[in-house]
Amino acid sequence: MITIAGLRDAIAAPAPEAAREARRHLDTLTKPPGSLGRLEELATRLAALTGVPPHVTQPVIFTFAADHGVTAEGVSAYRRR
Repeated sequence: MITIAGLRDAIAAPAPEAAREARRHLDTLTKPPGSLGRLEELATRLAALTGVPPHVTQPVIFTFAADHGVTAEGVSAYRRR
């Protein structure tokens, strides 16, 4: 039978070296450091808790687009000719 004390004793402290390595790796990727926001924090925490980098077996990409009315204000990523 599993007891609360047994479960408690099975919990290990997060691996600080794994978190440091994950942060170092994220900062070497071709992107500004910290630009993925919360996603980087979650990946670092997951690496610290498991001791290994996160592994995605079935990646999914979502693409979002919206019209916030900035075009009507004359804002554009392109020069006007």
